[in-house]
Amino acid sequence: MWSVVGNIAEKKTSAVVLTTHSMEEAEALSTKMGILVKGGIFKCFGSSQHIKNKEGTDYVVEIKIRKVEEHEMANVANTFYVDEQLNQ
Repeated sequence: MWSVVGNIAEKKTSAVVLTTHSMEEAEALSTKMGILVKGGIFKCFGSSQHIKNKEGTDYVVEIKIRKVEEHEMANVANTFYVDEQLNQ
């Protein structure tokens, strides 16, 4: 799909309007982009760098997980769940 859009855009005889949630995809396929809010009002319009400077915020999330042992799961269950017999 990217090659099709790229071929259309190279000819510069047409405008191509794309919608995406991916900044990387937008940067790869366009020279100008905008952020739309409320169904069509432009919040920001310009180059990818302009949009990043105005609206961009980077977040880095680091998650470390380990395999949970069976006895640990039993402890969690005992701590957070009420015994069904108490509810009767």
